[in-house]
Amino acid sequence: MGAFVAAGYVPHVQEQLNSRFAVGDALTEMIGFQDEFKLFSPPHTLRSAFTLLNIAPVGEQDREGFLKYLRSLMKTKADVDEEPSTLSGHDQILASLRKNLESKRPLPVYFTWHPGETPKGVVHITSGEPYSFSGETYLTISVPTIREDRPKAGKRKKK
Repeated sequence: MGAFVAAGYVPHVQEQLNSRFAVGDALTEMIGFQDEFKLFSPPHTLRSAFTLLNIAPVGEQDREGFLKYLRSLMKTKADVDEEPSTLSGHDQILASLRKNLESKRPLPVYFTWHPGETPKGVVHITSGEPYSFSGETYLTISVPTIREDRPKAGKRKKK
């Protein structure tokens, strides 16, 4: 996110996301939203879902930056369990959340970040135990970040 949102807000957004999909009542609520409103299904977007859930930085400029970031994931590749997906990162996140929340045993979801340069702009979706203090398995969604100090596209040196 860095290039879209002030660095100080990135951990805040991560905490909002992880709290919304945490073990217990939060996950039960998300299952209910999916069951009743199909929140993570077309024609909805991550932008509309996260706006409805009030997941975003508090500052207006950073909120808009976050929404632009979500839109940028439509041009990002994805992989699931280290296999390339045919969907964009955006659509793969929606599909993975839908599949998880509609499954017989939905997993809590852990959102994290990784540098968008390596590999270039890929959303990774796996399952595992992201917390060393818990034996709980999570659906893990790692999204690429763009450094805030990265030169704008027009200002990069061409090789």
